[in-house]
Amino acid sequence: MKKFLFVFFALFLFFPLATFAQEKKQAVYFYATWCSHCQKVDSFLKENDFYDKYDIKKFNFDERENKILLKNVLDGKMIADGGIPAMIIDEEVFMGDVPIIDAFEKKMEASSGTALQYVEKFGIGKQDAIKESPKPKKEELKNNNEGVALPLLLGAALSDAINPCAFAVLILLVGTVLRAQGRRRALWAGLLFSLAIFISYFLMGLGLYRAITIFNIPKYFSLVVGSLAILIGLANFKDVFWYGKLFVMEVPLSWRPRMQTILRHATSPFGAFTSGLLVSLFLLPCSSGPYIVIVGLLAEKVNVAVATSQLALYNFIFILPMLAITLGMYFFNFQMAELEKMRRSNLKVLHAIVGTIMVLMGLYLIQGWL
Repeated sequence: MKKFLFVFFALFLFFPLATFAQEKKQAVYFYATWCSHCQKVDSFLKENDFYDKYDIKKFNFDERENKILLKNVLDGKMIADGGIPAMIIDEEVFMGDVPIIDAFEKKMEASSGTALQYVEKFGIGKQDAIKESPKPKKEELKNNNEGVALPLLLGAALSDAINPCAFAVLILLVGTVLRAQGRRRALWAGLLFSLAIFISYFLMGLGLYRAITIFNIPKYFSLVVGSLAILIGLANFKDVFWYGKLFVMEVPLSWRPRMQTILRHATSPFGAFTSGLLVSLFLLPCSSGPYIVIVGLLAEKVNVAVATSQLALYNFIFILPMLAITLGMYFFNFQMAELEKMRRSNLKVLHAIVGTIMVLMGLYLIQGWL
């Protein structure tokens, strides 16, 4: 009996120590300090104390032998276009901040901890020296939730909202339905068309955001996006002084007959909604520039919840002029022919405003990078 009690208490006392002494579950992580998506993964791991909970072997991708090692691992998995961040758990490879963050905890809990053993089948890399990982500062964690600066978002959305081709499309649509069905039907047509544009652009933006977050973005991303914004601005200034030369920052001339055919057949509210979904593709050449800049910035440093809300705000601002024209037609008897005449007479002014906003945005982004 005494022996039994001794064994029981010995097990009781040493069980916690034995549990603590168990090897932590293991993962292998390829990263680079300049990689913004790696920084998101790093913040996620620190914020959730995963560096303490698990044994995460880190390999800096900037080391030549680590590049070769990761390539060998990806070749072994027959992954052609791989990159960082890359997390290996057992024999599974996850690439991109979103896939890693989404799968990490669940996969680690089910892991058998053989990641390093698996990776070493493909060669020996240069593992980071083990050191205590400091917890992220509150400011660092908050940055991931702040989103794009509101003046920047509003500036881009406003420059997109006043682009001449969006006005032209809505004026043509509302005028068509107004002549065929009357003001009430034209009101619903305008509202549903605006809703369709909102939904279509919102989903395209969200899709682009998700696509960008899967791939690695270099540390010069703000410089690239800023340069793109300046180029878009200069292209709009080209239309101020040499409208119609080489190209226009509007719907391409060759696309317009097809787009007009679609709009003229939209003689009902439902037809207007369907047309909005289709016509949104025609509007991309003249309205996608500012949007791409904002989506790129969101993908660089903002989590999906904040990005979703900011994309919704952007697209609401984008359709505000459409709503204003529609409501003005119904409540204040705006004449579509007069609005189209005003639009045509102010084309250069609209291009100048858009160009100015985009150049200023670009300079702001480049100055922030410098």
